[in-house]
Amino acid sequence: MTNFEFLMHLNSFAGRTYNDLTQYPVFPWVIADYESEEIDLNNPSIYRDLSKPMGALGLARAEQFKERYQALESNYSRGDEPPAFHYGTHYSCAAYVLNYLLRLEPFSRLALSLQGGKFDLADRLFHNVGASWISASRDNLQDVRELIPEFYYLPEFLENSNSFDLGVKQDGTTVHDVVLPPWARGDPRRFVRINRQALESEYVSRNLHKWIDLIFGYKQRGHEAVNSLNTFVHVTYEGTVDIDSIDDPVQRDSIISQIQNFGITPSRLERKPFPSKNFIRPTKETIALNFNLLPYLEPLTPPFCIVGYPHLVHMRVVMDDVCKVGMIGQSESSVGDMCLHKGQLVGVGKTCALLPAMKKYYRFGGSNNGISVHVAMQSGRNWEVNRVLSIHDDMHRAPITAVKPSRDGRWLVTGCVDSTVRVWKHENNHMCLQATLCGHDGGKITSIDISTIYGTIVTGSDDGTVLLWDLRTLSFLRELETIQKTKQRYIPKPVESVSVNDKTGDVLILHDSKLTIFDINGNLVGRMNPRDNFSSKSKPCCAISTDCPEWMDNGIVAITGHRDGYVMMWGINRDNDELLKRHVIEPKVHECAITCLKIEGSRQDTLLCGDTSGKMTMCKTVQLETLSQKDLSLILGEC
Repeated sequence: MTNFEFLMHLNSFAGRTYNDLTQYPVFPWVIADYESEEIDLNNPSIYRDLSKPMGALGLARAEQFKERYQALESNYSRGDEPPAFHYGTHYSCAAYVLNYLLRLEPFSRLALSLQGGKFDLADRLFHNVGASWISASRDNLQDVRELIPEFYYLPEFLENSNSFDLGVKQDGTTVHDVVLPPWARGDPRRFVRINRQALESEYVSRNLHKWIDLIFGYKQRGHEAVNSLNTFVHVTYEGTVDIDSIDDPVQRDSIISQIQNFGITPSRLERKPFPSKNFIRPTKETIALNFNLLPYLEPLTPPFCIVGYPHLVHMRVVMDDVCKVGMIGQSESSVGDMCLHKGQLVGVGKTCALLPAMKKYYRFGGSNNGISVHVAMQSGRNWEVNRVLSIHDDMHRAPITAVKPSRDGRWLVTGCVDSTVRVWKHENNHMCLQATLCGHDGGKITSIDISTIYGTIVTGSDDGTVLLWDLRTLSFLRELETIQKTKQRYIPKPVESVSVNDKTGDVLILHDSKLTIFDINGNLVGRMNPRDNFSSKSKPCCAISTDCPEWMDNGIVAITGHRDGYVMMWGINRDNDELLKRHVIEPKVHECAITCLKIEGSRQDTLLCGDTSGKMTMCKTVQLETLSQKDLSLILGEC
């Protein structure tokens, strides 16, 4: 489990949720250097001291908080005041959340509502990451705020893409996009990526439990909290105020308002110290590795990289077979879809799409302008493979050219030769039409992908158009500009593949033998170098995206299958948006064009390939513990 995932689980257990601004998930500041041109995440000095709350980081300010507590404690002992506290403000409240996210809807409207219809004064808005760090950690007695999860995965909140008028500061500076530290080079994506890498770093992994003790653990209350300078106004703690017992409505409303506006401390989860994380450092040296430690390294290993050596990629073909399902009536033997079932390869023909969870497959392209549902794998109810279970006629006005079911099988997206796209729900053997999507200008639909996680449908057509649709509202989102405008007359070429990364929402497109990746908002993430040219016999003909997170630098982000049977794996240089060839699977076992690629395995370390002859193969990332010393030395030496 990554540190981000662990913190999200803790927030959830402690009652924090995205659905309540007053109890929004809380995350720590981890980087303390917002002035350097470059940043070294292996240098402990660039990190914040996680054993202290924000108010205790600056020595002079910490002494003032300590004196305040002592004075309030003296008054409380005489019965003149409520319980003593160090901080009159909190590290998390609705106003802080809205201040961070005010450049994004719907938080912009909520921020306007909070401020009576206009944004707060420009000098008080979140406009500079470094300035906010200095304010919260050193200079401002009223500011001890922590961060929110978006700092570790959502660069869009740092950009004023909606061009809101956020005002002008007293020094004449117009507030627009958030000012980033020099090491971010003005790129919000780079800032978020480095911030996330810092969260998963060795230093933070070894010290994060100290911060957890302060927020969710034994240092949240009592003597340990006092000694750690970690106490807040008593009404912010769970169980300290019984609202129902307050008879005076004015006093009751006042306390509720104070709790809602000034912050709520998370529920305490533990009354003893949290243990530190077992962090094992991956190595780049070809030295002996303790294989018993490899399971600890898996969560931080990118897709298709070797556990223990995350900068290396090496695949081996471990199984092959011939596709036999869904081939009846096909004019060719091409593989259209694949999956693993009980360790065995299962493939279907070119005009088929698998439903592994239901052990069925769809067949399309017939003159009935619909689909049929067949048995794909034997089960207790259906023993006869290829048997027809149901037929659905006239789903379009012309033959269907592309089909894509969702992973859970509940949704089905179909594309037609007349350029229409239809979205269906498959329930109780009935196809229920949800929407007809029109946007492709006369080109037949050639490729489709659907992500229920991001609520996105991507469709590509033979005129080179790629469109994004919202699965929730079943409406058009945007067109992805795959065609580079030139002075020469453009001859339309079909989109061979579209694929969605379910971790980031990025969209991979293979068009005109070129790979391009866009984020879900249509911004370019990466494209092939113009020097990566292929001959007509070796051009890529299909592609698939992995679920590589954007903060994993060494991961494989895309895989291409080529006309000559080769399979290539691609990484990305996110600083210059360039896709890089990382690995070619050898020895080559396919002698004809690859028609199908499928990724399997919880860690995405298994690749299924099918070609035009019907041959199917399974390739797996090598596992160090299964290799002989000779093979280990050879692989590490080759890579």
